[in-house]
Amino acid sequence: KQWYQRRVAITAGIMDYIVPATCTDTEFRKMWAEFEWENKVSVQSNINDMNQYLDHILKCTNMRCLTPKQALEGDCGFLAANLYAKSVFGEDALANISIEKMSDSGALSGHIRIRAKSQGMALSLGDKITHSQKKEAGA
Repeated sequence: KQWYQRRVAITAGIMDYIVPATCTDTEFRKMWAEFEWENKVSVQSNINDMNQYLDHILKCTNMRCLTPKQALEGDCGFLAANLYAKSVFGEDALANISIEKMSDSGALSGHIRIRAKSQGMALSLGDKITHSQKKEAGA
């Protein structure tokens, strides 16, 4: 009598275990200074509105914006915001978006810096952002 074992590949993406979280400004700065893994992603988007771009990043990363809404209002040509999420395993993930609207083309330019305790978390979130920008751009 022979026994067969069927094996099925199980894939778990980062979005399966990341949840929006909150922390104080002091906690964010402390973690930012402590976390050694950083991934820097360039902004490449067809979205020309800075707040829409921020919303797009929040949606694709499942992170929470810690920067107060009133600080993001207005049309000054640049936007900086801090984002935070926590994995179901208790690992913290931080991000800082720093973008500006180019006066000549109207396109957005800037970077998203991601910091985490583990390399895997920082790289996975960066890959998720890069993939979402390519998908959003139709590539």
